[in-house]
Amino acid sequence: MGDTKNEILDAVKLLLGIKDNDKDGVLMLLIEDTVNSVLAYCRIDVLPRQIVSFIPTLTVKRYTANQNGGVKSVTEGERKVEYSDDNYDYLKEYAIRLKPFVSRKVKVPSEVIADDKSV
Repeated sequence: MGDTKNEILDAVKLLLGIKDNDKDGVLMLLIEDTVNSVLAYCRIDVLPRQIVSFIPTLTVKRYTANQNGGVKSVTEGERKVEYSDDNYDYLKEYAIRLKPFVSRKVKVPSEVIADDKSV
């Protein structure tokens, strides 16, 4: 996935309008974490080609959220600030797009407990 990560980085920079290499380290970290999050969410080991083109969109969403300090909403009157606390919020928004790639062969701990009738 070496060249693929560079392609994703180029796409992320294009979407963000970044022309220099100053943010490459941060963007690569976010790309790597986004890929790992998608793999974990889908319960797969290899990223399908159909999802590779979707990674820049997810990465840009996370980057802009980090730029805002994780702030989800701001209200001036009576001062209200809301923070995003769930690391998978950005994936939940795109669940429909990821659903075809979710593996049902592997069970997560919560499913194992739910399947066990003795608990």
